[in-house]
Amino acid sequence: MIAAAVKVTPPSLYKHFKRKQEILDEIISRSDVNYQAHLFHIDDFTDEEVGKFTLDDFTEVTLSHVNNILHDEVIQSVRRLCIVEQFRNEALRLQHLNHVYVGNEEAAKNLLIKLIRAKKLNVAYDIEHLAKLFSLPIIATVDRCYCDPEYEKEGLEYISAHVKYIWNRIMP
Repeated sequence: MIAAAVKVTPPSLYKHFKRKQEILDEIISRSDVNYQAHLFHIDDFTDEEVGKFTLDDFTEVTLSHVNNILHDEVIQSVRRLCIVEQFRNEALRLQHLNHVYVGNEEAAKNLLIKLIRAKKLNVAYDIEHLAKLFSLPIIATVDRCYCDPEYEKEGLEYISAHVKYIWNRIMP
């Protein structure tokens, strides 16, 4: 099937790979590179840029990230691959875990740290907890949108309200 998809004969495919596992390993590696290249990186904003954020900016950045995850074809394909294959392949399970949970929690943590530092907020929150409080409802909403595309409009409205809720909890 892979040989047919790339329009070569199966023996030609094995000139580049010795075993099926090598082919799968390469697919996994390239899917991760593709995923990262297509991802909207929230934590790429400088401290100065984040320091100027308003609630509208914070909401727009978050919704841009979510919309990219929901609509970028490469991200969709990699997520589907990871979701389906995570129970059969440890590397894909770990990739899925990183893409959906660890990476998003880390991006949220970095963004919140920059926001707290740039705005010189005296916040007594555990940043790890705050990052989870911010990111996990968004992750769950994105997952629901994948399962139920008709929920997307309502989901994006929920995310907007959630961002406002978090903003109002940390801003003086």
